[in-house]
Amino acid sequence: MTHPDLSAVVVNHRSAAHAVRCVASLREAMAGEGLRGEVVLVDCGSGGDELGALAAAPADVRVALAENRGYSGGINAGLARATGHRLVLSNADVIFRPGSLRPLLDAVAHESVGAAAPLLFWDGADQIRLPPGYPPDFWTDAAQVLGPRLPGGRRRFAAFARRAIALWRDGGAVRHLTGAVLAVRRAVLDRVGRFDERFPFEYEETEWEDRVRAAGFSLHVVAASRARHLWARSAAAGEGVGQRRARSRSLYRARRYGRTGRALLEWLEAARPPHKAAPQARLEAPAVARRAGASVAISPNASLLPFAAARLDRDFCLPAELADGLPAGPLYLTTFREDDGRPIETRVWVKDR
Repeated sequence: MTHPDLSAVVVNHRSAAHAVRCVASLREAMAGEGLRGEVVLVDCGSGGDELGALAAAPADVRVALAENRGYSGGINAGLARATGHRLVLSNADVIFRPGSLRPLLDAVAHESVGAAAPLLFWDGADQIRLPPGYPPDFWTDAAQVLGPRLPGGRRRFAAFARRAIALWRDGGAVRHLTGAVLAVRRAVLDRVGRFDERFPFEYEETEWEDRVRAAGFSLHVVAASRARHLWARSAAAGEGVGQRRARSRSLYRARRYGRTGRALLEWLEAARPPHKAAPQARLEAPAVARRAGASVAISPNASLLPFAAARLDRDFCLPAELADGLPAGPLYLTTFREDDGRPIETRVWVKDR
């Protein structure tokens, strides 16, 4: 049996327009890079109208699940139909750039590499770089919960900024990959297993990557591979997202930190007061003026981590299409020095609705 150069598995739930664009971008990338590939498109219980819209996607294999088994269940269903030894696993809200696939496949060709991910951008102009993973541990989670109340925030911010800039520029090994796009060899999946479907929304790739690293494989960001991730778009289409996310988070914390660690984090979350920005720190619009040698970090978290970032070689304003897709609440914009990651100033834009 002749296997394709790669099998791409795309999982959709009520985001057909994005899924059609994702599959089309995969087709264009395959053709442009001379790859013989197949696309497996999985729909997780979206319903009849959605399935009709998905007919426009140029997929080779279509899998229509009767119920929403989550991203993990969709990936597992797609893997069962994929025939390639090298695989690209993708959210529906991703657009692959030309030349994005071969660097990923080259990275996972190394026996020591368990999975690889591209450099992801948030905007259509590829100016806003999304965080290259954010490894979870108890103190990292506590820092996100406590935000500016936990000492050492400037030091943590600068360390993350320096590491992120290096990965955006050169790529490299990391402890955690963002799961929007993952390239992997089938042999790795055979070794460590597939995604755990007990995680209904998020944390499924985090738990799987824990198993990959425990098996002795490394995880890599590949800076030569680029894609756009329409963050927060496909997730917003689902119902009960908050409850499913909370179940996944609780399960992961119990496994990683034990029941006591999970209980402590949940107590901190319940007890924390809302963060209120000083009046002089409020922005009327999500915009920052040009500043030589600096970038702006963009995060919905009061801890400021993790963050997306854009260089301030020109005036910056978050594109309206991205701002419109955000949930109501604060968005923190921190100007920082590119040479050492040190934060200069943090201001807050609050989306009312």
